[in-house]
Amino acid sequence: MGFIVERNTVFFYMYLQTRFKYSTKIKVDREDWSLKTQRPKPRRGEIGETNRKITHELNEYQKVFDDLKRFYKESLTKEIVKAKFDEQFQFAEKTKSLNYSEYFQIYIQQKKDSESVQKDSWQKYTRLHTAILELQKKNKTVYRLSDFDSAFFNQLITYFRKEKNISDNTLRRKLGFFKSFLNWCVKNGYVVNLAFKDVKIKGRETSHIALSQSDLDILETLELDQTKSYYRDLFLIGVYSGQRFSDYKRFDRTFVEGNNIVIRAKKTGQFSYIPLSKKLKALLDKYDWDLHTISGQKFNDHIHAICKIAGFTELVNKDRFYGSKKVTERVPRWKLIASHTARRTFITLTEQKGVSHSLIMQVTGIKSLKTLQNYIRADKDRLSDAILKAWD
Repeated sequence: MGFIVERNTVFFYMYLQTRFKYSTKIKVDREDWSLKTQRPKPRRGEIGETNRKITHELNEYQKVFDDLKRFYKESLTKEIVKAKFDEQFQFAEKTKSLNYSEYFQIYIQQKKDSESVQKDSWQKYTRLHTAILELQKKNKTVYRLSDFDSAFFNQLITYFRKEKNISDNTLRRKLGFFKSFLNWCVKNGYVVNLAFKDVKIKGRETSHIALSQSDLDILETLELDQTKSYYRDLFLIGVYSGQRFSDYKRFDRTFVEGNNIVIRAKKTGQFSYIPLSKKLKALLDKYDWDLHTISGQKFNDHIHAICKIAGFTELVNKDRFYGSKKVTERVPRWKLIASHTARRTFITLTEQKGVSHSLIMQVTGIKSLKTLQNYIRADKDRLSDAILKAWD
């Protein structure tokens, strides 16, 4: 790669699978051009000053290309180089109209069209987008992809923590959504500030719970109206199958192979092999395997109401982290029970019944033992009995 002069215009050229030539639109007299250095020759006076400015501009092109090559390595394409050069040097007035918001709308629309994410997920993307627009308005600016540098992310994190009162685990998920969008931009050749690659928020162990067997017995026999009964049953299907809400609400008879339900997780792409137990089959048959859809948040609202009726009202600790600050509050236990509690309950109770971790992983589609162990919640009475038995 390097610079050449054709018809008194400087071109950047290189080979990326095919020959790529890019006009810098910088004019230089061929007599002033050095083939050896690929820069204008040193001169005195006014011409020398002009040549020094041209050299500086060409060095900037070189620096941008070197940064791209260092980041993309073998995946660098001429389309990416052209897009970066266009934005950086030539068409600022044109690309200014292609602000962050316009790119994000394209991204969300593609997600909707491809159905590659659940409705719940793209709604979370939309809420994230709204928050960034609020920050944009506060700063009296219009964000472009190149504006998302380290300073921006520091401000965004502070904004979420202090003004939105968002804990670290929620913030980590939101930044994950945003980084997914920025990675999509990179893959599509859009010019992005790469500072997001270094942004990390540590996940924290929080007050997730699992239901006990006695809790489950209460839920199974609880007398409820038709609507609440349906959502109770939907939750129990999650407990009996061990799947995420986004997966078990898709259950269909076509997924049945022998005595198992075989399903590929939307989130991870992993296959799960779920034994069709009597309780699970009875509930699916009750609704003719037609589990009408509802958003995760609305489902959680129903579960909270049902668990409150069930009497899960004792106060428990709810821990949240805001950077180095830990905040603990006492809340009724039903407030911590949500759709994902069903999956955690399945894993915890199945492990307590003596089923091996490897079999539980096959049913749930969990790939690592470390992840599985994060789901298991120890029953304090069972833990105490085991330790006392070992030492008394």
